[in-house]
Amino acid sequence: MLSAYIHIPFCVNKCPYCGFYSTRYDTALADRFLAALDIEMQNRSCNLQDRLFSSIYIGGGTPTMLSLGQFSRLFDLIEKHLPLAADAEITVESNPCTITPRTLDLLKDRGVNRFSIGVQSFSDQVLAKLGRTHSAGRAFAAVRAVREAGFRNIGIDLIYGVPEQTEEQWQRTIEAALSLEPDHLSVYSLSLDEGSPLSREARAGRFMLPDDEIVERMYGTAIQSLEAAGLRQYEISNFCVPGRECRHNCNYWARGEYLGLGPGAWSFIGNTRSMTIADVNEYIARMTGGIPAVGTREVLNRDQSAAETLFLGLRRTAGIDLDHYGRMFGPDATKNLRKKIEKFDSSGLFQIENTRLSLTLRGFLLSNEALTSILP
Repeated sequence: MLSAYIHIPFCVNKCPYCGFYSTRYDTALADRFLAALDIEMQNRSCNLQDRLFSSIYIGGGTPTMLSLGQFSRLFDLIEKHLPLAADAEITVESNPCTITPRTLDLLKDRGVNRFSIGVQSFSDQVLAKLGRTHSAGRAFAAVRAVREAGFRNIGIDLIYGVPEQTEEQWQRTIEAALSLEPDHLSVYSLSLDEGSPLSREARAGRFMLPDDEIVERMYGTAIQSLEAAGLRQYEISNFCVPGRECRHNCNYWARGEYLGLGPGAWSFIGNTRSMTIADVNEYIARMTGGIPAVGTREVLNRDQSAAETLFLGLRRTAGIDLDHYGRMFGPDATKNLRKKIEKFDSSGLFQIENTRLSLTLRGFLLSNEALTSILP
């Protein structure tokens, strides 16, 4: 499977917890970015031998910051350079503040069939703590507008483990999200991305995350509530109506190939991982000057590939097939993995059924500890 991720590096403002590259939207800068993106798409897609893309994910940043004309231009570029499979999943990330009826109509007309909305919370108090610019009411209205525009695959992102967030607030946010009948829900524990304003505040002692016990209870509440509502957990942080799994993200977790386009985007093609330079002005200058814009490039060796297969595959509730793992990395790799699990797993973090290895619920709660213990 081949996917494409297109990074739109523009936002209304920088959320204090976010470590993804973004900058403030400017109309002229966005026009120059799209011209540079045209060049990058041309240069990089020509090496893929007309392979079809099974999914396109337009993220950021906030893609819905683009004007109607710029969005139309973006989809012209996709049609020009990225041949799509007949049933391709096309996702657009959005912020509740930047969703308009005209934008929704254009995206639907251009083939977008999946929307991911960064709600984060239905508590105004928690939204303020996260530095979000929308209110709970605006988030409700945005999700309803997307549904009323005819989109049938809608995802909502939520964040828990926010300082001063109560468990009652989290429960009410989950209930509010479920009342909107989403097809997909992602629930993320607040993390302090390297380079984000909150990470600097934390290092200075001015910002404290809740105790692990509280965060674990919030995660357990999400699992119980979402599964009771008919949303199936298929990955540590992701739940969906059966059949509505995010195909694009599933490709990541399966170590499928993906082409990253735009400043700060990662690619994985032919066991080589690379990242485009995370600076839109430098990106534009290099693209228009005929200079490669790759900032980081690494060919993964066997041990790195084996570790990544475990780290990504065990994020999924389905886990990994040990026989397949052995065919990829040799029988000794499987034997050593089983020994590590037997030695470490006195706390019941892993389970093996037939040939399939997966994390238990406790393993999901302590996933970093569990995965670190068994990596090659």
